[in-house]
Formats: sequence, C-alpha cells, structure tokens
Amino acid sequence: MNFSLIENQINIAHLDKYAAIIGENPSNGARSPKLWNAVFSKSGLNCVMVPLDVTKDKIIDLLNNLSDDDDFIGGAIAVPYKEVVAEWLGGNITLEAKKIGAVNCLYRDPNGGLQGTNTDGEASLVTFKNKFESIKSKSIMILGIGGAGKAVASYFATSANSTIIISRSKEGKEYADKINARWGNWSQIDDHIDTVDVVVNCTSVGFGDQEMASPLSEEQIANLKKSTIVFDIIYQPVKTKLLEIADKSGISTLNGLEMNLEQAVLAYQYAVKPNKNLDEIRKIMTQI
Repeated sequence: MNFSLIENQINIAHLDKYAAIIGENPSNGARSPKLWNAVFSKSGLNCVMVPLDVTKDKIIDLLNNLSDDDDFIGGAIAVPYKEVVAEWLGGNITLEAKKIGAVNCLYRDPNGGLQGTNTDGEASLVTFKNKFESIKSKSIMILGIGGAGKAVASYFATSANSTIIISRSKEGKEYADKINARWGNWSQIDDHIDTVDVVVNCTSVGFGDQEMASPLSEEQIANLKKSTIVFDIIYQPVKTKLLEIADKSGISTLNGLEMNLEQAVLAYQYAVKPNKNLDEIRKIMTQI
C-alpha cells in the first residue's frame, strides 16, 4: 500500500495478508485491532489488523489504493468515513447497508472486489436484547443520525413500538421518513424526553475531545421516566458523562462495549471467511 496516504506508521512487510480499521485516528486506541488480532493469532494466520489514520482529502485515494492491493482483505470503517465509503463503493454494498447509507465493514467478494456492509445496527439490537430483552412495546429516542445512528435507528425502528430520531439537520427527517420513524429537531428534545422508554446516544458527544460532555443535560435526564433505559453506543470511555449522570439518577444504563465486540465478530466473519463459527470468534474476542 501507499504509506504516504496515512498519518500514522505501520509495518505490514512481514505479513501474508492484512486487515485495517480506517478512520480519522483509529491508532489512538481503537479496540477492533485487539479483537481481530486475537482471533488471527489463535487461528495461526500470518495476518494482522492495523489502524490507518487518514485525512478527508486522502480517504478516496487510500480506498483506491487498498482496492488494488491483493494483500488487503478488508476490515472496519470508523468515524467519520462510514457514509463516504458507502458512496465510494456505489452498488457494491449489501441491501441493509444501502438502506442505511453507511458501511462499517469492508470485505472481498468472490471475484476479489471490495464490498461493504453494516454490522453496527444488528450488533446494537442484539446487545440491547441481551440485557433488556424485547423492545416491541417500547418508545425509542435516537440521538444523532450519522453513519452509526442510521444503522442503529434502522434496526430499532423495525422492532420498537415507536421511534423518534433527534438531529440538527434535515437529513435526519429524510432518513426518519425512509424508515417510518418520527423526527424532531435537537431543540425539541424537551418535548419528547419524558415520554420515551429508551434513549440511544449515537452522537460522538462523550468521546474524544468531548469526553467531559453529555448530549443531554442533567435537567433533561432528570425528566426521564425512572423506567427509561439510556444506551450510549460509545465504548471508550466505558462510562460516559451521559451514563454517569443517568446512573446517579437511578436510571438503567448500557454502554457500547458489547455492541463494539458484537459488530467486530460479525465483521471478522465477513472479511476473513474463517473456519470458525460466530460463537468461537466471539469467545476469543470476549477474552480480550
């Protein structure tokens, strides 16, 4: 690959094949390489997932370069490029990813071309059900409608009693119409906050340089029903400011750690096509 297209340094010369997580700065603590590499190691494969930090002006060139590199098997797409990569792939994405308009997983098709899919939505719903069971009777509020938000909203809207998407742009309204959900502007949160059963944070507020911030104020969280569940898909930190405040208010919470693991399990199977089943992959990754 062309190393001048990335901002960090990697060494893949010794590998038979390699996978990658592509984003703005996945080298700054992304979890996927640890999870994937544990399975590569257990499987005796001379393959490693590496982080590729790339700027917005070079992402397309990097994708073109990786597409032509036979040693690249695929991998994960991190913020903020899930929608960019979906657009670059054109028609080479699964029906679910096409509906969402974002991909978080790249893999090779039988002809060697790059394909994309989205494992975020499925992973989010599986994770929620593992802890809180069915959402059929629940009213859901989704905060944010980026690549991950679209994936989560798509799956939750299919199963929940009702779903409202909260965003700052009209793109959120268009997507809400597409999946038969309601939409509200960010300024209208207070009009709905005391009626919902589940709040899912799909924004980046609470992560990175916004780690000390919460998408909801203490007052808004206090206005939630005590039976409400707050699910923050951020996994680093494990307890975001949003979850910290919700915990103190006696509200049930769920972080993004298990969702991150589950999407990695699904994505690994797409890209590697291993001789291990999902349970075996999950067992190895769970130990990390």
